[in-house]
Amino acid sequence: MLRTLFVSTSFAIMALSAQASPEAEALIAGTASQISTTQTGVSTLTEAIDVQAIARFTLGKHSRRLSEDEQVRFTAAFEKFLVGTFEDQKNKMKNARVEVLGSVDRSDRDSVVETRVTQKGEDPMTVRWRVIERDGTWRVVDVEVLGLWLAIEQRAQIAAILDKPRATIDDAIAALDS
Repeated sequence: MLRTLFVSTSFAIMALSAQASPEAEALIAGTASQISTTQTGVSTLTEAIDVQAIARFTLGKHSRRLSEDEQVRFTAAFEKFLVGTFEDQKNKMKNARVEVLGSVDRSDRDSVVETRVTQKGEDPMTVRWRVIERDGTWRVVDVEVLGLWLAIEQRAQIAAILDKPRATIDDAIAALDS
């Protein structure tokens, strides 16, 4: 399930767009133009998405019982999973057309941007992006694809693993590798 959701999300990563502020728009416009290039695609992806914040959110209540080392290992595995999925799928988005439909500002530093992504020969897909500004930098912290918010779905999946008796962070990390 995580792999499928990430594949759908990686299709949409190139569609990044925002209207929350000029800074957010500049970040997202730059990301959209660079994401499909071999040299800069991965670094652009990891700069646009707040991997650490999403990984921490994904761990939810379980993050309190993890050591700093375990949290770092989970975050690294999460980033590797995200980047690997992106690498597997980025060629499918090279010629996609992206249209910003609008945005809703939840606050001065928190917006949800709605886009329509159209790939050649396929029906358009609506993708919503939650973009948050922290310390003067706008980053993507969640993506809704096919009615599912990625971080919320990941949190449920990881919780289902870690809520099992004798489950460890290694079990959650292994799920990211599958």
